[in-house]
Amino acid sequence: MCLRLAEKGSGHVSPNPLVVAVLVKGGRVVARGVHRQFGGSHAEVECLHSFKGDTRNATLYVNLEPCSHHGKTPPCVDLIIDSGIRTVVVGMQDPNPIVAGKGLRKLRNAGVRVVKGVLGADAESLNRHFITHITKRRPFVHVKIAQTLDGKIAFKRGSPSEISCIESRALVHRWRAEHDAVLVGAGTIRADDPVLTVRLAKGRDPALVVLDAALSLKPNYKVFRNAEVRRVFIVTTKESAKKHWRKIQEFTSAGVTVLLIVPKNNYILPKQILKEMYKLGIGSVLVEGGSDIFTQFVQSGSVDLLSVFVSAKIYPTGFPAFSQNGYGPHQRSERLGRPELVKRVGTDVLLQYGLSKGI
Repeated sequence: MCLRLAEKGSGHVSPNPLVVAVLVKGGRVVARGVHRQFGGSHAEVECLHSFKGDTRNATLYVNLEPCSHHGKTPPCVDLIIDSGIRTVVVGMQDPNPIVAGKGLRKLRNAGVRVVKGVLGADAESLNRHFITHITKRRPFVHVKIAQTLDGKIAFKRGSPSEISCIESRALVHRWRAEHDAVLVGAGTIRADDPVLTVRLAKGRDPALVVLDAALSLKPNYKVFRNAEVRRVFIVTTKESAKKHWRKIQEFTSAGVTVLLIVPKNNYILPKQILKEMYKLGIGSVLVEGGSDIFTQFVQSGSVDLLSVFVSAKIYPTGFPAFSQNGYGPHQRSERLGRPELVKRVGTDVLLQYGLSKGI
């Protein structure tokens, strides 16, 4: 129940974790609490404050270790101890060094029985964005590719192509709502002029990060027009910013935040981009194109999840999903191995691979 209900907070609590607490007494559920938004009350507080009865000898189920430190809210373990709860069942220990077992130890020292690791793998999967953000000090990176049977993402370079079926596109829109940001390259903006919003699913529009090292784009593309209502970033080099300083002024006047990075070997590396995103509190990013960006991120070893939608189409002269010049001299072959998931989505097939190498 905790794991199922916790998903409702997706897209609203990041970079905090998804947490739900369920109170059980006399063999029945008597209260529930959800961490609904960043900076809001924790799930344990919501749960215990919503129950007006006697909490003594009750059991509290929570998918993540209760906090034991003063942050935006007081420690949840103190409230649990004071409530007289006898048993706390926890899905997983909090990976945050500030907590990391301290909450469980405090509960045990107060005489509360603690059961840890129930549905632990599911609890970790639910909060993989949070775990990556805490342990690797960068956003969780999810690369999404829509391609034909022969590995093409467009009929020809620079032309928009609708490859995936409507069911696949709806799933991608749901993913957008679940991630803090969507990242694309300048080529995708020029080719498609997309809006990259959530329209085929429920949820909020994520922030947008556009990689444009040469600062070739102009502020008149659709993604830059709504920078007043969503966070929009354009990533470029300091050299390009000096060269196109008037364009920088146009972007900032439109509400776009310009991130300046010093390139390495003439490339803005994914690691550099992710470092800046981490500083901005972005806990997860959905990378949606194009081929140079796909190549750079996969070659860098910083991709946690790769999702490939394969459509029953063939573009013999089309543009490939992975570029031959996307990452300079560091090209190497990649062996992905067995996919973690193979699933039919409408008329497409979805393949998912876990790829993170610890960067």
